[in-house]
Amino acid sequence: MSDELKIAIEAAKKGAKNALRYFKQDIDIEIKGDKTVVSHADKETEEVIKSYVSSKYSHAKFVGEESGGDVHEDEFWTIDPIDGSRNYLRGIPNWCVMVSLCRDGDVFLSVIYYPNVDMVYWGQRGKGAHENDKKLRVSKVSRLEDAYIGFGSIRHFKDKKVVLDMVDKSGSSRGWEPTFGACLVVAGRADVYFEVFGKIWDIAPFKVMLEEAGGKITRLDGTPWTFEGQGALMTNGLLHEEALAVIGGRL
Repeated sequence: MSDELKIAIEAAKKGAKNALRYFKQDIDIEIKGDKTVVSHADKETEEVIKSYVSSKYSHAKFVGEESGGDVHEDEFWTIDPIDGSRNYLRGIPNWCVMVSLCRDGDVFLSVIYYPNVDMVYWGQRGKGAHENDKKLRVSKVSRLEDAYIGFGSIRHFKDKKVVLDMVDKSGSSRGWEPTFGACLVVAGRADVYFEVFGKIWDIAPFKVMLEEAGGKITRLDGTPWTFEGQGALMTNGLLHEEALAVIGGRL
């Protein structure tokens, strides 16, 4: 395990420890312009993560959900301090902390930590994708009619018929919490996940994890996912073209 990965895991765990201090507590929230919610727990947790990484890399640069930042082609870290904020604020334990290190125009490593079940998903270029110590591979399902699919919040889809079409053509479907749904694809427990709303701190972790697990990630029109992209299609690779055909450029 590389030093950078150890630091990313420790940063995510320190952030989660801070977030757990406020979990199931009565805390004030704000509604952001994109209608997502934020609390002082999110902001404080992001600062905890940044502080720890900066203590190891004094010149570290960040793009965080709460504090912002600029994309740098050489190297920067992305942070989603509490992914699944609505779950978190309602006392639902399905939330996580996400940290990625981006280098030379790509995602080099990423960590997703679910503190309520002590589960770490991590991936690094050339080192594979893992769930704690277990190496992960995507599924071998090759037909959409046999696939288990997931999707993000329907309210973000301008053309909601795309979701219904994908559901009708799949074997089974669920509207999972976004990060959890994408983790299931990495782990081979689901086959397709698509999301129109996810931003860099939401999607970057899966660029390395999914590719290291043998899957594929693109934008919803099939073009390569980039740091500027919003939303993504994530599959086991075998189903990617069929899923894109169902989307049909409507997103």
